[in-house]
Amino acid sequence: FTRDYNSVKHPSLNAPVGIQGGFLVVKPSLEVLDRFKTILRRGEFLLDPRKGWGGKFGGFEGDMTFQGILPYYYEMVAPEGEHNEIELDRCIYNQMADNPRKSTHRFPRATPLDPEKMGFSDTTKCRDGREDCSDTDCQRVHPRDSVTAHFTFCHKPWDCSDGLPGTVAHETCSVLLREWYGVRRELEDWWLLKDPNFKRAKTWWDNIDDQRNLYWKAETVDQVYEHRSGSLNVSTYLGYCDSFGENGYRSLTHPDGWFEEQEKAVKKELKHQHKLENAINKPW
Repeated sequence: FTRDYNSVKHPSLNAPVGIQGGFLVVKPSLEVLDRFKTILRRGEFLLDPRKGWGGKFGGFEGDMTFQGILPYYYEMVAPEGEHNEIELDRCIYNQMADNPRKSTHRFPRATPLDPEKMGFSDTTKCRDGREDCSDTDCQRVHPRDSVTAHFTFCHKPWDCSDGLPGTVAHETCSVLLREWYGVRRELEDWWLLKDPNFKRAKTWWDNIDDQRNLYWKAETVDQVYEHRSGSLNVSTYLGYCDSFGENGYRSLTHPDGWFEEQEKAVKKELKHQHKLENAINKPW
C-alpha cells in the first residue's frame, strides 16, 4: 500500500495518515475479513468529535472508508505476528506526481515554476512530518521509473487534462497522460484485429478473453478512426482530445453489439421486476 500524506491536515511524525485508495495489494483472508466485520458491527469509528477508528485514525480524506479502517486494523487491532503490512514508495507505486511539501495555497499544489505568477509557492513543511522529504518528490520522478499511476494531481485523461502547466509536475503529468492514451490506442488496435479463423461469439463479452474482432461493423471501424482525429497536442493526446476539459474528449467506441446486449439486459431486468411486483400485489 501507499499512504495519502496529501490529506493530512497537520503534518507531523505522529499524525494519523490514511492509506491511499488508488493502490492496494492484499492476500485474501476470510479470518481477517471476519475481524473487519466485527469492527464495523461494533461501530468503532468515533464521530463526535471526529477522532476516527479507535479514536485515533480519523480527520483525513476518506477516514470513514477503508482508507481509515485499514491502518487502524494493521497498526492497532491485528494480532501479534500478523502485522505484515508494508508501505511502498509512492513515486514508484501509485505515482501521482504530487508535491511532498505543503503549499501556501489552501489545497495541495505542485511546485510552481513562477510562484509570483501562479500566486502560490512551496513551504518548507513536509507532508509526512519529516525534516527532509526530497526522496519522495514524485512530481520530479519520470514515469519510466514508476510501475503504476493514479490520476489525481494530473487530473483525469478522459477530461483532457492540461497536465498542470507552469509547474514542476507538468513534464511528469504529460508523460503519464500520453501513456494512458497509448494504452487506449493499444486496446483499440487489439479489438480491430481480424483473424480469418476467429469465430465470433453470440455476445460481445464472450470474445473478451480473446479481445479481438470486437469491432466488425464498417461504421464502427470508421468511428474508431474518426475518434483519433482530435487536434489538441497530438503528440500527447494522440488525437483523442479537441480541447482541454471533459467536453473535448473523444470517447472510446463501444464494441459492436454492446448497446443491443445492454438493452436486452435492461428489458430482462424490468420483466423480472414486473413479475416480483405482481407476486407481491397478488391477493392471498
